[in-house]
Order: sequence, then C-alpha cells, then structure tokens
Amino acid sequence: MILLIFSSMSIYLFWILFLTLWAIVPLMIIKGRVDEEPNIQTSPKVKAKKKGWFN
Repeated sequence: MILLIFSSMSIYLFWILFLTLWAIVPLMIIKGRVDEEPNIQTSPKVKAKKKGWFN
C-alpha cells in the first residue's frame, strides 16, 4: 500500500516538474531574444563642430 502511494506521488511529481519545464523554457527563450537587442559601440561618436560667430 505504501509503495503504491509513493509510486503515484512520484508520477504526479514527474508530471508537475515536466509541465513547469515546458512552461519556463519558452519564457527564457523569449527573454533571451529581448536581451540581445542592445548594440555595443566600439568607437566613440565624433561630434561635428558647430560654426558660430567666433570660430
């Protein structure tokens, strides 16, 4: 009887963990795609000189 209870609990635990894994992995993939967007600038931008009255 005790073996039957542990067996059924392990089956429920397996399916709970399996379904949570299937729910979490797509979220991690979507979040990873969003994080790849920012571009890293390797060289600084050169500002153009403004021509004013006293240059």
